[in-house]
Amino acid sequence: MRALSETFMADLLNPDGLLHPILDRVKQDHTLMLSIRKDYINIYYRGGNILRVKEQRKSIYSAFFDNEYNKSGVLSPALPSTIERMDTARMWVGSFQDHKGIMDLYFSGYSKPEREFQQLTARENNFSTIANQSEYFISDIEFADSSLGARFDMLALRWLASQRKSTCNCRPALIEMKYGDGALSGKAGVLKHLQDIDELISNGDKYKALLKTMEMQFNQLDELGLMTFNRVANWTKIELGVNEKPEIIFVLANHNPRSSKLKTILDDPGIDAYDHSPNFDLRFYVASFAGYALHADCMVTLSQFRELL
Repeated sequence: MRALSETFMADLLNPDGLLHPILDRVKQDHTLMLSIRKDYINIYYRGGNILRVKEQRKSIYSAFFDNEYNKSGVLSPALPSTIERMDTARMWVGSFQDHKGIMDLYFSGYSKPEREFQQLTARENNFSTIANQSEYFISDIEFADSSLGARFDMLALRWLASQRKSTCNCRPALIEMKYGDGALSGKAGVLKHLQDIDELISNGDKYKALLKTMEMQFNQLDELGLMTFNRVANWTKIELGVNEKPEIIFVLANHNPRSSKLKTILDDPGIDAYDHSPNFDLRFYVASFAGYALHADCMVTLSQFRELL
């Protein structure tokens, strides 16, 4: 399960915790995103990993920046590979500006727009000025778990504005983002995703494990202060029921309206089989004017989406 230990959480949360400077910087810098993994965290910048912090043993952590980003050979700051003191965490935070510059140069030649837009979507719905108005909260991006045979661009919880008085009213949402029409077909195309998702949900044990991960991630991110929404007086942790039918949502960014490629793909009879699936509700995101705030009213069915095309 993707979750952090009590010690890891305490080292992030407590003002005297040795990892607190990292959490504090993420809260102050909205170009950064903290994602929870199994016993480690990724700090994302523009969809790329600017820092990985992994628990080695109690209050001792490894720290890693991937120098594969440094294709230009810029002098990179020398940093300890182990964090055992708060001063070391501050050194890593101090390196962010240099590492951002290195990553900016990398992305100018090796663009990763889909990942960048995933992070933007997470920020808009989790931690922006309109996050409380959103109805979907992103618990993870770039989710990949070989034991579950699962890979998703984003994991989310749908929590309707009219149902915020209870933490048991959340519904799982598994999101795939496609940036540009070139990402619509091939090995990671729409139909292949639907087939893989259907297989996962049909496996009760694997699906239950995925839901537990989403619960833990949301609740720990909330505990870290990285979710923005109004809380009711009797606030408790979020729960996801295994019998709650999930939504499968496609966010198709920057589709070319002059292209017939998307229409051709969605007219595939193989996709029709998932339009009324017993395992999930298939939805397509249509923006409310502009932006990436996710609302239930922005989610349309396959037939409604075809009409728009």
